[in-house]
Amino acid sequence: MARIELAWELGAGTGHFSTLLPIGLELKARGHALRLHLREHDVGQDLPGAHDIPRQGAPIWVGPTPFPNPVNYGEILINFGYADRSQFEPLLAAWRERIAGADLVIANVAPAALLAARTLGVPALEISQGFHIPPPVFPSPALREWEPAPLAKMEAADRQALAVINAMLGAFGSAPLATLGDLFLGRAMLLTYPELDTYPARGTAEYFGVVPTGEQGANPVWPVGSGPRVFAYLYNYYVGLPNLLAAIADLDVPALIFCRGIDPALKEKYRDSPVALSDAPMSVAQVLPQADLVICHASHQMTAQALLAGKPLLLLPTQVEQMLIARRVERIGAGVAVAPVSPSSDFALPLAILAEGKAHTESARGFAARYGRLDRAAMLAGIADRCEQRLASRS
Repeated sequence: MARIELAWELGAGTGHFSTLLPIGLELKARGHALRLHLREHDVGQDLPGAHDIPRQGAPIWVGPTPFPNPVNYGEILINFGYADRSQFEPLLAAWRERIAGADLVIANVAPAALLAARTLGVPALEISQGFHIPPPVFPSPALREWEPAPLAKMEAADRQALAVINAMLGAFGSAPLATLGDLFLGRAMLLTYPELDTYPARGTAEYFGVVPTGEQGANPVWPVGSGPRVFAYLYNYYVGLPNLLAAIADLDVPALIFCRGIDPALKEKYRDSPVALSDAPMSVAQVLPQADLVICHASHQMTAQALLAGKPLLLLPTQVEQMLIARRVERIGAGVAVAPVSPSSDFALPLAILAEGKAHTESARGFAARYGRLDRAAMLAGIADRCEQRLASRS
């Protein structure tokens, strides 16, 4: 039996936990002892098996973010404690303390855990969608591909983060990194698809696809009505939410809206309409096959699940990673994005295009034909196999 540490350091939301959990449960079923280190300690309480693996809060750095709109991975790291040694040294020390004596570290966006493993000689893997796994080039690629790349800023950020990282690696006798992407060489497993990779110039890579999340909840009853069925998975803080709901209601089609913590006044407003608003957990896997159109914020997991079900998407990105994913979906013709958004944004036209047209549906079905029949349970077993193979190494 091996001791395996599961780590999540950067980012937010249930997706990180729902990626680590099924991998952890598969490895637990094989007899290994696991522990979760989570940036958000109480996330994903309603997922099956969520309480079967011990959890604790992850070591993280909390402080000023000098780059509110980071241009590349270097600036992301500087925002999270990699700006100077005084910030990073205690973060690395905390991770070293957590994983000392482990047989394997599995990270989902946890570069400090990977670096700690490197200094301790513990085998490690980064298993995530790829946004935080830049290719090994200097500087790490620009994130805002729709803007001119500020090369000098990108180089300066990477040099700053690398200097801090390499100083700490050197203090423990570990070899330095030439690029930030070098941290992931031989350690990355990409849980995405070539069409959704946020680094399209990554080159040759092995893609595993998304893991089954095992979300649970009701299979809700659709509102009565005719026309295409609309399913939406929305954030309650989305600034365009009132206008979006009004536009959906104007379609006069059956709509299921899942929105955790939604304003009760909005629920009451649409109580007797074809728009059914819910903040109760529902089984997305059961709802998606019944829908004709999906609306979400372009999170990787939700977007991929919709495409695997062959459903066209209205995408409402709220941050840069989601914007990149939305652009990938538009590029393959499977959806329409609305960004940036304001309280007065008009959603009627993109909704009409998706509800009445066929081209986006055909493109989404093409994606599903390529990947939707892959055995995701077998893929999860394959990931666990790779983890066990890594257990035999000491690198």
